[in-house]
Amino acid sequence: MVTSAYFWIFLFASVAVYWSLPRGRTLFLAVASYVFLCFWDLGAVVALSVMGLAFYYAAPRLARRDRGGRVLLATLILGSLGYLSYFKYLLPLAYAPQLAESVERLRVPRFFESSAPDLLIPLGVSYFTFKLIHYAVESARGRMAAHDLKTFFLYLFLYPIFSAGPIERFDHFLAERENALTRPALSEGLTRILYGLIKKFFVAEYLLLPLLKAPSTRGILEDLGDLSPLVVWWHCSLTFLYAYMEFAGYTDIAIGASLLYGFRIAENFNWPLAAVSISDFWTRWHRTLAAWCQSYIYFPIIGYTRNVYLAMFLAWGAIGLWHSASPNWIGWGLYHAVGIIVRLQWRKLLRRYKWRYDNNVFYAVFCRLITLMFVAGSYAFIVTDHTGGIREAMRLLAKLAGIDV
Repeated sequence: MVTSAYFWIFLFASVAVYWSLPRGRTLFLAVASYVFLCFWDLGAVVALSVMGLAFYYAAPRLARRDRGGRVLLATLILGSLGYLSYFKYLLPLAYAPQLAESVERLRVPRFFESSAPDLLIPLGVSYFTFKLIHYAVESARGRMAAHDLKTFFLYLFLYPIFSAGPIERFDHFLAERENALTRPALSEGLTRILYGLIKKFFVAEYLLLPLLKAPSTRGILEDLGDLSPLVVWWHCSLTFLYAYMEFAGYTDIAIGASLLYGFRIAENFNWPLAAVSISDFWTRWHRTLAAWCQSYIYFPIIGYTRNVYLAMFLAWGAIGLWHSASPNWIGWGLYHAVGIIVRLQWRKLLRRYKWRYDNNVFYAVFCRLITLMFVAGSYAFIVTDHTGGIREAMRLLAKLAGIDV
């Protein structure tokens, strides 16, 4: 949406109207966001509205915690996941030839919503679904603050964060709201938008995208046996940086635009390139997705099974599946799970043998380098998602280690 002039005209016009209203701002922004999103994908927004209403009116029943409430909670969650799965996973299978053709034309991976064409997937369905599940679970736990329908709809349909996140939590949404547009907030919001535009359009599109096309992933795979591992490292690292700059750029724009309305949305990135371990990386990268999966997949599985490793693999498999139902994305998620488990085992060894490297500058630099290399290596799964599949991903990973397969 941010590539359209309509987004920017609507943003600044609606901000001016929003703050000029003496009352009814929540209702105005909820309706304005809804109408704006209907302009982009009317059918999806109407369908998601029906789903949202079902969750809103079922919430009081969920809080009773009896058997009927548990059945209702399961029904709502499975229903929303079924809707997501149909449009994001099942329907695109019917369009696989067209999908392969479109991705081959583009020759760069996509990192949001799904790898399927936009026309197949309802706008914002992944983020919308996860927000609804959060809302239902917290309602069942009795942790949901009192609110009305217009506030709930604004939470679901606030247009700057609707299609690409962050995955905002309802309690945070209610708490982090200002009743007046102050000069510092205006300056911060515009600055974040500027940062986002620079990341998205200058760094990602102008600087990195041309480098990703020469050579392309397909060209690398065709000549893999004759190439140096450094070429593959370069390509995977560039893809990682492109994903970061594009996604972080969208996030900056979304957070900055929300600030102009007085909403401080949850941060999604915190200097991930400075991470000292893969665990640290995932407290800095796509933080709202990682936190959501931790709260609603990882901890519940540990509670039921007491098995950290099972919980880790299932949670990270779900994160991969959230991006796309392809073997490559699932493999990408499991790859990160293995990395985190190895990191945990290493920490155990450090404690057992009382090795201390806290004040060692070289060790800190080494940890940062290894972390970035590990993350860049995971993009072997992503760049081959539609140019060879999981087998080619394994070939790229082997080549990164200097092995020809």
